[in-house]
Amino acid sequence: MAQFSNDKLQRVLQTIAQQEGDSFAFDAAKIESEAHFSSSLYTNLPIKLLTIFGGFLATLFFMGFLFTTGLYNSNVAMLVFGVAFIVGSEILNRLRDDLLLSSVSVSLNITGYLLFGMGVSELSNDTTLALTLAAIAAVFILVSEGTVLVFLSVLVLNGSLMSLPYIFNLPDLLHVFVGLSAATLTYLSLLEAKLISQSPKLNKLYGPVRMGLVFSLVGVLILLSHQEFDADRINHVWISTILLAVALLFVLRRIMQENAVTDYKTQTIVYACCLIMLAPTIGTPSIAGALLIVLSSFYIGHRISFIVGLLALGYFIILYYYNLHLTLLAKSGILVLTGCLFLGGLYLLNRYISSHAK
Repeated sequence: MAQFSNDKLQRVLQTIAQQEGDSFAFDAAKIESEAHFSSSLYTNLPIKLLTIFGGFLATLFFMGFLFTTGLYNSNVAMLVFGVAFIVGSEILNRLRDDLLLSSVSVSLNITGYLLFGMGVSELSNDTTLALTLAAIAAVFILVSEGTVLVFLSVLVLNGSLMSLPYIFNLPDLLHVFVGLSAATLTYLSLLEAKLISQSPKLNKLYGPVRMGLVFSLVGVLILLSHQEFDADRINHVWISTILLAVALLFVLRRIMQENAVTDYKTQTIVYACCLIMLAPTIGTPSIAGALLIVLSSFYIGHRISFIVGLLALGYFIILYYYNLHLTLLAKSGILVLTGCLFLGGLYLLNRYISSHAK
């Protein structure tokens, strides 16, 4: 077996080789190159974010210069520059794997969407704007090779679809978007290995698409949690909670199956505890959604989306506690009972693990 500079990767491949036998073959150079590229995406992350932010500011100054030339007076010009910026961002991204070019590419992409949206909004109605942006973002996801560009396109696509219920004055249709988002996130999480092994293209698309979906889901959960600022209130929010809870139970079921928890009684207890925990939050789908993000990210071992889910969960729990129309004593009692429930669950889980370890 070829030697790798990454000892962890070497051990993983050795384990696979022992299980598969002599028929197992791989391209050592490509595997190590891909592993190095993947790890480079998360190194010096603050510097990369500052560079992208700086490039975006530079593009905004350039955009301001274009407006001083009277660009905003011509809707066609905004459309042309918007398309040119979007296409140019992909061209720059393919030229060379360089941090500076990547930051400029991201900035051009964001500015392109803004200019194109402004141009279409002046020439047509909101429905056409949302559908056009969604179509462009969908096409860009399929053809782009940039991780950040695909992530941004997923946000644009989901944001456009999210706006349609409000455009048609049917805000309750947002439950459909929540259900589709939960189903897609569950599908991507449970079938990760199968999807990324289909083709190199799907392998590259999987990470940014799933991450964009996570941020989009967090966004719609925030929208559902702050309806006091929205003129068009969404009714029957319990529908979203049920849809998210069903997706959560699917992920929980897969986790128990892969950890050899096949006893029907044990599974029933786990499902019952999960539903009891979610029952008081039936009117707050954000908590069930955040738990879905946390559990699905934990299942596939994705640290960034796991952290995003934990932060969202903490925020939604604090918001839920703050919005309870109860006395301070009642709120304290709820916190104590919830803490006891979790401690009891941890005790039972440790006993179950100890009994099976023996």
